[in-house]
Amino acid sequence: MSPIFLFTIILLIVATGLAIIRGGSWERAVAFAIIAGGVISAVAPFDHRSPPWFAIGADAGVFLLILYGVVSSGRRWLVAAAGFQFLVLATHYAFVSNLRLEQWAYISAYYVWSIGVIGSLIFGSLARRRNGPPFQADARPDAG
Repeated sequence: MSPIFLFTIILLIVATGLAIIRGGSWERAVAFAIIAGGVISAVAPFDHRSPPWFAIGADAGVFLLILYGVVSSGRRWLVAAAGFQFLVLATHYAFVSNLRLEQWAYISAYYVWSIGVIGSLIFGSLARRRNGPPFQADARPDAG
């Protein structure tokens, strides 16, 4: 297991825990979308010679959810998360455009931008103002 993969998994566990305990509905939704995208990417076939279409589709779905959050929730951390997730998609595009790219460069860039998305989620969960118990519905959906 590569160190960057292990670091990303640990960071995602921390981010998900913070989103559940301290975050609001958007923080939890994004955390679970990232996890679902990761599971889809992990179980989908990838032969290192053709584009990972399932992973690209999963990352596009996460991007669309985050983008919807940007325009509807008013949470500022989602803007940064959308930017990093867009870079994840740009990394996929670079690989699809030139399949001769070195795998380590493609995978490393993918994880660096993913860590940016997860870091944004951590920041959003920590910066969130609490209005009640952790599992209470958001009192102000536009707070962020």
